[in-house]
Amino acid sequence: MKVTYTGRNLDLAPAQAKNLEAEFEKVGKLLDNGKGEAHAHVILSHERHLNHAEVTVPYHGHDLVGQASDGDLFNAIHAAVGKLEAQAIKVKERFRDSKRVPVPAE
Repeated sequence: MKVTYTGRNLDLAPAQAKNLEAEFEKVGKLLDNGKGEAHAHVILSHERHLNHAEVTVPYHGHDLVGQASDGDLFNAIHAAVGKLEAQAIKVKERFRDSKRVPVPAE
């Protein structure tokens, strides 16, 4: 999974970004379909005593978004990824369980 970080009013060190890669691997396995094409965009911002994290992943024409805020930056990122993971599981289950019928040939 390819991950792009954007920091508003703060920067993320390369060592910190490397530590977060394992967090995104699990979501990447859910969304990649074995092709390695999933992409996540992480927006980090800081205001007063809160750190905000927003993770956006485009998936089959829809954007899956996880947002979280916390005093600690990494807790905010982990919470946002957890929400994103729950959305990904829900979408995959909905796709798997829905009835799909072929288009009649004319």
